[in-house]
Amino acid sequence: MLNRKINISIYSLALLPVDYLDRLGDPFETACAGKHIEPGCRPVFTSGIRAYQLATYLRLVREHYGRGVANQIGSYQRRLLQPEDDSMDKDAIAVELVRGALESERVTADAYHGSVEIPIEMNIALALLLGMPESPYYTSDAGHRIEKVSSMGKDLDWSLSQCLVKAREEIERIFSPLLACIDSGVPVDHVEAWLSDRQQGGKINYQ
Repeated sequence: MLNRKINISIYSLALLPVDYLDRLGDPFETACAGKHIEPGCRPVFTSGIRAYQLATYLRLVREHYGRGVANQIGSYQRRLLQPEDDSMDKDAIAVELVRGALESERVTADAYHGSVEIPIEMNIALALLLGMPESPYYTSDAGHRIEKVSSMGKDLDWSLSQCLVKAREEIERIFSPLLACIDSGVPVDHVEAWLSDRQQGGKINYQ
């Protein structure tokens, strides 16, 4: 845990995860290492993972600084993801799908010893696979969703949900201790050093 307060503006807070995730490169390579999926689904995995990482970051901000700050940061990030021609970029679509899935009711399934709650990441995975136009299983008709899910490759939604869990845990590991030390205002040098070092697997001890 960092033991020194870091000052940073709200706009910089919005840029922080976007810049960090951009430097990491394709999230599929880190969150889905070793998984083999049909090629047509890879853009869905990549955009969906990135969107869930940003949503996880916003949740951490909300927990530390309240809903108002998180809403401001979310607005900044939507502008950053919005193409100049005002069309809906696939990453922006993924963000909206993730947000909707997170706001949906939890799903339970009957099991031998009672009902079991389905992880929220499964809701998100299905929302992305059915809702992103790039997906081979995209449908805008709610009545066709069961048919589309049935036609998916074996465990495709489960594989995506596992990648989402791994991506969420990584964002929590990186940003939770950092956000706990941020105050308000700006010098970003310590923040950048922290993120760069974490990206390389090292440790920084702020005394």
